[in-house]
Amino acid sequence: MVDVSGVHKRFGSLDVLRGVDLKVPAGGVTVVLGPSGSGKSTLLRTINHLERVDRGYISVDGELIGYRRSGNALYELPERDVRRQRRQIGFVFQNFHLFPHLTVVENITEAPIAALRRSRREAVAQAHGLLARVGLADKADAYPRQLSGGQQQRVAIARALALEPKVILLDEPTSALDPELVGEVLDVIKDLARGGTTMIVVTHEIGFAREVADTVVFMDGGVVVEQGTPSEVLDRPRQERTRAFLSKVL
Repeated sequence: MVDVSGVHKRFGSLDVLRGVDLKVPAGGVTVVLGPSGSGKSTLLRTINHLERVDRGYISVDGELIGYRRSGNALYELPERDVRRQRRQIGFVFQNFHLFPHLTVVENITEAPIAALRRSRREAVAQAHGLLARVGLADKADAYPRQLSGGQQQRVAIARALALEPKVILLDEPTSALDPELVGEVLDVIKDLARGGTTMIVVTHEIGFAREVADTVVFMDGGVVVEQGTPSEVLDRPRQERTRAFLSKVL
């Protein structure tokens, strides 16, 4: 479903991604671990072209993201085509990014109505179904300020699902939450995983990675140091850098 091939990304003189390769199968859950500054979040942002790659390419379901190929050269797509592609790639940010002046149901229906031209009645019906799915059926008419952080993040997940994306990217979805609220968000993500939603999750939650991931990727210094099943990477890491990281977080 997602193919990241030889991706490089530089900000000024800083090489943030240095030749990342990653393949995520349809229905798979890939959890990306690593220290701060290792390139995890930048990798997610290149997958939906919020950041342009300097070298390499990314495809989702066989379609190049952000570019078209002509011979051996890649040319950046017009913004309208990039926006179309982003509809297929849900993104859940660590700080929710809900519209504060809209109700919960309005936050969820905004994109389907504007981007997919759905009728308001259809979009609202879908939104209520998604809210029930994330355990917030009674919060449709609330405003974000009336919700806890965990509830806001569950609304953000419902909003990402509203466009029926092929893959969902979650960038440290629990890092902005109080510890007692982390579990309710992780439970929703686990439910999505059981339902076969393709996901790439950047997180520091090792227990979640062990329980839910099909593949665990450890990044450091802008490269993939190690990847494999949760038991391979978390219990029997091959690389010393991985072992050193896990010794500090387990």
